[in-house]
Amino acid sequence: MLNKEIEAALTTLESQLNEINEMLKEVSDDIIQGGFSEYPIFVAHQEDAKIGELIIDRSEFDFPFSINATVMERLIELNILTDDRKDQFIKAFGDTKNNMCILWLFGQHSQFIFMPFKKMAKAN
Repeated sequence: MLNKEIEAALTTLESQLNEINEMLKEVSDDIIQGGFSEYPIFVAHQEDAKIGELIIDRSEFDFPFSINATVMERLIELNILTDDRKDQFIKAFGDTKNNMCILWLFGQHSQFIFMPFKKMAKAN
């Protein structure tokens, strides 16, 4: 039963991320271009996570997950990502200009999710 619940929540999260893809890409670009970090991370949560800055309040937008923005360095400070796993994390992340990292907080099944930003159709 629990696996089906996790799969359903992941499907819901993926759908939400597709809806807000363009906004997440803009925030990611701002973090990188602003010199804050080369590794922006989005935190998806249903409780009141205190990691990073809230960019999407689920109740305000009627989404299943709120989204916060933070950076890899902050997760290391908080010991969510250990320094000895940093190289593995960077390798899994890949090209930060084309990929996003989500720290999915879902009860005891929290995990990092890496996925590409959707390609935007260019106006002619």
